[in-house]
Amino acid sequence: MLSGTFWMSFGSIFSRILGVIYIIPWLLMLGSQQNQYTAQALFNAAYTPYALFLALGTSGFPTAISRKIAIYNSEQRFRDSQQLFRAAIFFMCISGLVCGLLFYFAAPAVAGSSPILGGASAVSIIRALVPALFILPVMSIIRGWFQGNEDMKPFGVSQLVEQLVRVLSILLLTFISYTLLHTSLEVAVALSTFAAFTGAIASLAYLMNYYHRQKPLYQELKAASQPATGLNTKQLFWQICKEALPFVYVGSAITIAQLIDQFTFKQIMRLGSQLSLTAIQNMFTLFSANPSKITTVIVSLAIAISGTTLPLLASAHADPQKAAVIIQDNFRLLFGLLAPVTIILALLAGRINTVFFGYNLHGSWLMFWSILITFVQAIFTDVFTLIQSLGKHRMAVILLSITLLIKFILQYPLVYFFHDYGALWATAISFGLVAGYCVYYLMKLSNETKLADFADLGLLSRANLIFAVLATGLLGILSLFSVADTRIASFLFSCVYGLLALGILAVIAYYYNLPKIILKLKWGRTQYKHF
Repeated sequence: MLSGTFWMSFGSIFSRILGVIYIIPWLLMLGSQQNQYTAQALFNAAYTPYALFLALGTSGFPTAISRKIAIYNSEQRFRDSQQLFRAAIFFMCISGLVCGLLFYFAAPAVAGSSPILGGASAVSIIRALVPALFILPVMSIIRGWFQGNEDMKPFGVSQLVEQLVRVLSILLLTFISYTLLHTSLEVAVALSTFAAFTGAIASLAYLMNYYHRQKPLYQELKAASQPATGLNTKQLFWQICKEALPFVYVGSAITIAQLIDQFTFKQIMRLGSQLSLTAIQNMFTLFSANPSKITTVIVSLAIAISGTTLPLLASAHADPQKAAVIIQDNFRLLFGLLAPVTIILALLAGRINTVFFGYNLHGSWLMFWSILITFVQAIFTDVFTLIQSLGKHRMAVILLSITLLIKFILQYPLVYFFHDYGALWATAISFGLVAGYCVYYLMKLSNETKLADFADLGLLSRANLIFAVLATGLLGILSLFSVADTRIASFLFSCVYGLLALGILAVIAYYYNLPKIILKLKWGRTQYKHF
């Protein structure tokens, strides 16, 4: 679990960091702050529905297939795994084609409902993402193959390759089109969204090369495998579809919540305020588009932990005692690693917002609340993956439907009275209530009667609370020094504060013996084959 989380985190988090860093030069190339707000709104209006269609074409099926492969491999049925993988590749080619066409024709409706200016120009920006939708489903199945074989390295590295090529393409295409050729802002943003296609091509090439280099190992596994059982592919895919659809639905939870904001915020604000469409677009940028670039780091760590746990839990489905151990190890990683990251990012919200988007007090507070709420969503993402790994798909679907229903019911009154904060609080309440119930359910499943004893949550909560208090005090002390609200000054302040906060965390970790509790490490000389 630790090795898999390392590789998944390595690829996922560093790819997200690249996806954040490029924002600085990209926005600077676009000129005025209003241009930057408009570009961010257009980019986000395209990417949020794209994420949903990508989930429809990718998230559920690779997860379900990786779970099936993990089960086959635990039963020495590697030949069946290979047969399933080949059929899945063909199936995902069709899936990519269907999702790409649907996204192309849905573009006008998406653009018209979004809180952005220039709906017609937004259509071409949205459609620039269609080529990537053709490739990514196939690529995701190859990642699912490696995940099912408990080889997380290519999964993580391919994410990094994809993001690196995408970011370089965005900056290069924007520089050529907007700075050198002086095209319109909409053309520059459309080329930036098209860069997802170049990243997908590079990642696919890496995965195919890695698969080719692993062929000797696969030949050994094939030789040791039981004979192929002659899988009925049509029947098997029908079963996988039934299993995958809940994964698709649950995997899209955060994206669907963001779409509720995107498709209702403008309409509610026009009823509940006298603000212009430009002001509403800028508000949408501050509470949705900007924070999502930062908060994705938190979610990616949760996905790395839960994605690693999934095949382990699937292979232990027949052993409740072993499953309980895996669940508690998962929670130790989640609360031991994710909570300190969230605390540091939340306390630095104002400075982070200044570094990437320029100084804006209102935007800084929205960033602060978004980071805290994302921690709730990260727990939600993790516990739902655990529930589905245990085969409780119906339960997951029902609970997610309740979550989205609560979000939808709360959306109108909270946005009407509290505007952008209301949208965030509607998300926090809906996801928090259901995530809390899921934690309670998994605790009972692990035969634990006290929450404090479950996965050492009592100890971890105490350590994180002490860290939060000391980190807040440190921020107060450093804030006594006069630091300018510029990008460079905020960056240097964040570096100094971050290093000092990590030092405090190290002391607390040593005092409470957290490396042994969370990572199963021992002080002294130790060797791990995966590192």
